[in-house]
Amino acid sequence: NLTTRAKLFLGFGLMIVFLAAVIVTAYRGITAIQESQKSLYEEEFAIAVDIKDVRSSQNVIRAALLDMMLVSRRSDQEAWHQEIKNRVQKIDNLMRRLVERSRSNPQFLRQLEELNATQNAFQQTRDTQMIPLIYEGKIEEAKKVTLGIQLDRNNKMRTIADELVGTAEERARTAVTQSEQRTEESARIFVAV
Repeated sequence: NLTTRAKLFLGFGLMIVFLAAVIVTAYRGITAIQESQKSLYEEEFAIAVDIKDVRSSQNVIRAALLDMMLVSRRSDQEAWHQEIKNRVQKIDNLMRRLVERSRSNPQFLRQLEELNATQNAFQQTRDTQMIPLIYEGKIEEAKKVTLGIQLDRNNKMRTIADELVGTAEERARTAVTQSEQRTEESARIFVAV
């Protein structure tokens, strides 16, 4: 028993309410997806890349140590030693960033601290035993250290780094799955409205 005018206002008003609901749903869905992608890129992806960079620098350090053992000129050994120092500084910067990014994940942080502790033990042995032995020309003794405790530490660092990368990749997959679910949910709501 409504007037035509009231029916038109009610009909168009209802359409405007539906349009507003669609806009809000689309905005919330897009915002959630953006946050998920930002988290994926800035956290999980960056963590995985940084861990791989740490591992790469560790490999360069091992190669530089071997090169120091192979060359006989002091200037060549010092050049490789400088490369080691540069890589150590890079690893330290990466580890600081990784710790800062991982404060919200205690298990990941524990593994990262274990990697850092092993890395520090590796560095201390390298700096206090291996490099002095190399400079003194005691290559065989340096090789024994390299193939002994240092090899064990390197294998431990590799294992921990692989686990950390695996964890970061799993968290990235979870973020992508959540993003897909939000997209599907937003699409369903959008179609329903």
